[in-house]
Amino acid sequence: MSATRSEFTLLPDIRYAAPDGVALYLDVLGPAPLPTGPTPTVVRIDGCPGWGPGDRSSALLPFANPALARAGFLTVAISVRHSGQAVFPAQLDDVRAALRWLRLNPMGLPIDTGRIGIWGHSAGGHLAALGGLASHGSSCSQPRRTVSADVQAVVTISGPSDLLRPGGEMRGDRPSPVTALVGGEVTTHREQLRAASPVAHVSADAPPFLIIHGTADETVPYEQAERLHRALLGVGARSRLLPIAGGRHSLGNDWYDVADEARRFFQKSLR
Repeated sequence: MSATRSEFTLLPDIRYAAPDGVALYLDVLGPAPLPTGPTPTVVRIDGCPGWGPGDRSSALLPFANPALARAGFLTVAISVRHSGQAVFPAQLDDVRAALRWLRLNPMGLPIDTGRIGIWGHSAGGHLAALGGLASHGSSCSQPRRTVSADVQAVVTISGPSDLLRPGGEMRGDRPSPVTALVGGEVTTHREQLRAASPVAHVSADAPPFLIIHGTADETVPYEQAERLHRALLGVGARSRLLPIAGGRHSLGNDWYDVADEARRFFQKSLR
């Protein structure tokens, strides 16, 4: 099923997996007409509140996937199981399943399988970071399969990086979005919290990262961005930290500038 809107081609509601009977869908947005040759592709994960039910249609906001599609990228918005349906690592498994689906490419889309990026905001930023790190020698990787789930560039925006560090709405010692993600509090689920933390999985062969975070984030403290940035640099990986001065968690009017930065980063990293 397809629909063309202005300068874009939209292919919505494509089922890519059904783990435990939960149907997962993705939407493809690209230039109109679609390119005929392999095209750098960027996956976006919705920033649903606290890994809860999300709406991947937010990727169609003008400063999200349309900003990249206008620049010539093929873009993909994916749904994943939320914490009310399954606990971590189900969400990461879903991200990797979507990446493998893109490389298998059953619809014959113009995907350049060697140039795939990923980005997301908040919980989506957390999963984007994990998606970028999970296949690079980390302990949260599943055994490698024939079809790779690697990505070549990551943008994480307002995303948690260390779930064992409290602050803002990130609490591991009481019911919170963090404890809902892993299914328990730090006294019983410390290893799960560590496994769900991007900082625990950095390695020298990580893809390049752009980390964007508001310095006044009331939900996920700015220090979370600094920790991930330092960890990546510490192992020799490439990382750029872009602070948004006075920016809060939602980033508000800064989104168009954020989209420009993401576009430039993906153009440099994927082209």
